Amino acid sequence: MSARARRLSNEFASPLGSTSAAPRLVIGLLLAITAAVASAALMGLAGWFIVKSAQTGLSSTSGFSWLYPSAGVEALAVIRTAARYGERLSTHRLTLDLQAQVRTRLFASATRLPIAKLRSLRSGDLLDRVQADVDTLDRYVLAVAVPAVVCTVVGAGSLTVLTMVRPLFGAAAGGLLILALAINLTMDQGSRRLGGQLATDRSAARSRLIEAIEGRAELAGFGARELAYDELRERFAELDVPARRLSVRNGNGQAVIAIAAGLAVAAILAAGVGGGRPLDPAMLAFAILLTLALFDAVKTIGSIGQEAGRARSAWHRLREVTGLARVAGRDVESTGGRDLAPWPGDAPVAAPVAADIVVRRLSAGYGSGPVLKLARLDIAAGSLVILSGPSGAGKTTLLSVLAGELPAMTGEVRVGGVDPGALSYEERSRYLTLVEADSGVLSGTIEDNLRLARPGATGAELDDALHVAVLSEFVERATDVGPAGSFLSGGQRRRLALAQAYLRRPRLMLLDEPTEGLDDATAVQVLAGLRAALPGTTILAAIHGRNAGDVIGHADRVIYVADGEDVSDRVS
Repeated sequence: MSARARRLSNEFASPLGSTSAAPRLVIGLLLAITAAVASAALMGLAGWFIVKSAQTGLSSTSGFSWLYPSAGVEALAVIRTAARYGERLSTHRLTLDLQAQVRTRLFASATRLPIAKLRSLRSGDLLDRVQADVDTLDRYVLAVAVPAVVCTVVGAGSLTVLTMVRPLFGAAAGGLLILALAINLTMDQGSRRLGGQLATDRSAARSRLIEAIEGRAELAGFGARELAYDELRERFAELDVPARRLSVRNGNGQAVIAIAAGLAVAAILAAGVGGGRPLDPAMLAFAILLTLALFDAVKTIGSIGQEAGRARSAWHRLREVTGLARVAGRDVESTGGRDLAPWPGDAPVAAPVAADIVVRRLSAGYGSGPVLKLARLDIAAGSLVILSGPSGAGKTTLLSVLAGELPAMTGEVRVGGVDPGALSYEERSRYLTLVEADSGVLSGTIEDNLRLARPGATGAELDDALHVAVLSEFVERATDVGPAGSFLSGGQRRRLALAQAYLRRPRLMLLDEPTEGLDDATAVQVLAGLRAALPGTTILAAIHGRNAGDVIGHADRVIYVADGEDVSDRVS
């Protein structure tokens, strides 16, 4: 792995790797520390002030002034409230921004995964990782990093002040605090593992729920709704057991800290009252209340372990999504979508100018054995070529290899003299477009989906794309497509994907089943429209089914893919 790849990978591996996030995190930590210190000081000062005022009230000769202590109490109360509000505002805003950055990088990385890797992720599982797992990461900042820093600073400061009041006070409070923290950390070992397992099990259950919702029509058709409901209910019921165990452990940790606080107060009270040198009652009240504030500040320690376990488990699942990405012809750890620019010192492969295709001795497939064998293939740039043959013969496999998404097992592939697998995602997207058979449609309008392919397109260009795809008679740019395109027919969703491909004006257009769901006349009209609108583009379309014969007559060449055999040409 190159130095740049390693650096970018480290940035993606750390949610706090952004240069803009670090100063904001520091501000949030300072505000949290200020609020905690002000709270501890407020309790100590208020206790001292109350006792001192009572002592003064019993004496007629005291010159004690209540003005300054009362002003200090009011100031600390205002500081605590303002700092706590500012800390919540700062850390939550930072967390939301970091979640947005991680989601964007995760989506960019997922789009750059090889097709085989992407298809191995179920739709519900991928959606859960993008949503729920990213949401879980906020616990790292809010429930782990901030409380740990605050507890450390406030604990050290409070123990220092108690030691200054009387060394025995600091020793008693510090010893009991260390004992309570040691017990909590011991319990946290199990909580960390249990929290991570709970996050993983919840993600699996949510993924199953999403799949059941997506397949509700099929479940109803086969009469399996009750079976699916029982399975989901059992899965989510199983989550109650580790959740209850975590609650019990968290409660036990809180109880340990509360008992330690009580023992510390008793020890300070005994040392301050007894002995040969009793402490002033006001200072004793100050020490006792400061001790209570100290233990109150560290009570969040009990839940840090399980929150860290959940965040770590979520992060590992997110890293599994990115996997390995092909960047500049080499396997490197995914950089979360930051591999778009050329690397300094590298010699990136330039995207081809022409889209002529040369294939020699190719074998390719998704499993251990090849599903496609191709001895020789030459396609001239600007041709409209039809891949025909039975289902499973390797048409989609050939398109994936030409798109650089699937590495060849053996042989050589060149598009415009360049190996497509040696190009980065960005370089490939500059010259080719692959429209898969199951291309998805995002919720929104027709225009929203078209602008995914070309954000800066004008209204006239969008209308032209709809016309080329034979969609302008049925939908408008403002037409709502519904969730996952459910308001459109199967043929309309297919033509919307073709309109997106046309908007990119690629030099190589790879179409997998572009006529699926279309009647014969529309299928011919769509392919003829693409050919006329993109005369210089090489179009390779994999077609089978009843309308294959109708569109074959409009192709420059037909390549028949026999099941398990070499590819041979049949000139139309």
